[in-house]
Amino acid sequence: MRRTITLKGLVATVSAFALLALAGCSNGGASSDGGEVNIIAYSGVWEEQYRKAVIAPFQDAHPDIKINYVSKRSSAEMLSALQGQQSKPMTDVSIMDISVSTSGNNQGIFEKFTEDQVPNLANVKDEFLNAEGFGPAVNVDAVALLYDTAVVSDAPTSWSVLWQPEYRGKVSVVAPPSLLGISLTAIASTMEGEDYTQSIEKATSSLVELAPNISSFAPNPDEYQSIITGQTVFGLGQNGRGQYYSDESAGKLGVAFPDEGTAYQINTINLVKDAPNAEAATAFIDYALSAQAQAAFAEALFYAPTVDNAELSDAVASRVVPTDGSLNIIPLDVDFLAANRDAWTDMWKRTVIPASQG
Repeated sequence: MRRTITLKGLVATVSAFALLALAGCSNGGASSDGGEVNIIAYSGVWEEQYRKAVIAPFQDAHPDIKINYVSKRSSAEMLSALQGQQSKPMTDVSIMDISVSTSGNNQGIFEKFTEDQVPNLANVKDEFLNAEGFGPAVNVDAVALLYDTAVVSDAPTSWSVLWQPEYRGKVSVVAPPSLLGISLTAIASTMEGEDYTQSIEKATSSLVELAPNISSFAPNPDEYQSIITGQTVFGLGQNGRGQYYSDESAGKLGVAFPDEGTAYQINTINLVKDAPNAEAATAFIDYALSAQAQAAFAEALFYAPTVDNAELSDAVASRVVPTDGSLNIIPLDVDFLAANRDAWTDMWKRTVIPASQG
């Protein structure tokens, strides 16, 4: 069954656009008298490209605002850091996966905001807005099957290739609480004909069978470099990073979306409750939701925009994850995952990971 999901499980429709030149801050934009913004977001190439595409232009437009960036490998690590600060917040803005930010919303870690504070909310597509007024989606990606094109000449069309016995010890998977491991659980459950919101018994058995093929549940180097360097043949990763590293490796890293479906990875941009620099923080959030910033990051790291006024070149639009219904998407119920992420993580620790030694 072909299904799609957006911020609340609706169908997202994103058209292909032509690239806008970076030109200023935002349309009308939030203003600030200066200060600083403390951001917590992803590390690695995501940070590198976000600094260039979004943070640097923002600082050019707001030279009186200093950006302090704290990087974390995963959204779960970000949430843990914010939980530790909850009595005395030191962070203003967080960019993280929606399934984790939903937990933050429920725990009172994040604050609602409006178009009066963030004018560019008006350009965010309805399906990417939070119904309660918390942080909206800021970019969209999807989980992809990564592969070594020097070993596998044709793009795999099924996730089942990961289970093939000839690839024992040649697969990289980042275990939960990472979204990659969470997504693989939902994918395996769907392949087994289960509704993962009701049971993952069959998925668990399937993942136990996969475990001996997994070389590392916390790849070092990461899942992209381990394939590029020949340590592994397959891995789960994000389309955007996969496209970037495919270019960097002269095509050695391949990126595929198997027929059984995949899962969106939706990042939200969030204002921390009682943020120490709320005015400057909303000015940054407003810029991050501008057409300029959205187009620039799509060009830099192939993440699909969430606003309706960003324009992408055909070359970029063809490589960001399609959200027009053409990609088979397994819906991830963000409220369910917010409540069950810990249980799924524990299942992997107790059952799946130990099976890799069997």
